[in-house]
Parts: sequence; C-alpha cells; structure tokens
Amino acid sequence: MLRLNAAQKQLLEVIGNASRLKILLALWKYNKELKIYKICQFTGLGRSAVRRHIQVLVESGLISKKLYGEIPLYTINQDNFVVRALTEFFAEAKL
Repeated sequence: MLRLNAAQKQLLEVIGNASRLKILLALWKYNKELKIYKICQFTGLGRSAVRRHIQVLVESGLISKKLYGEIPLYTINQDNFVVRALTEFFAEAKL
C-alpha cells in the first residue's frame, strides 16, 4: 500500500488541479514575469480564480511573487525540484 506523508499529499493536491497546471504551464511557456491579467489571458481563467490559485502556488513554493511598487509579478520557481520535474514533463509532452 502506498503511503504518503502530509507534504506529499499537499503537493499532489496542489499540482492535481487543472487550473493550477494551466498557470504553471503559462508561466513556463512565456518564461518571464507575468501580471495577473496576462495570466488570465493566457489561461482563459477569470481574475478571481487566478488570484486564488496563484496564492496556493506561491504558498507551495512553485511560483515566486515579486512586487514592483504595488504591482505583483509572478514567475515559475526554477529552484524548486518539483517545478523542474514538471517543466521537463511539459517539454517532453511538447505542451
């Protein structure tokens, strides 16, 4: 029987959501800091949904947030080993 610890369960919950995967894919594909509205355009998700999912992704360490004045910009966190594995998967799957 496969047993997961709390951190592993949380990670699977974070990346197991299609909207969060879309956000990660958009950040990886465009490979630059993006504002919320650009993420909305690239993913087709609404502003409140993107904000909610980004908060989860930032808390999990999969994406980074930088503030320029009052404007938050988001990037994929390449220092995270899970992100590296996901981006390798994106590349192999030609997404």
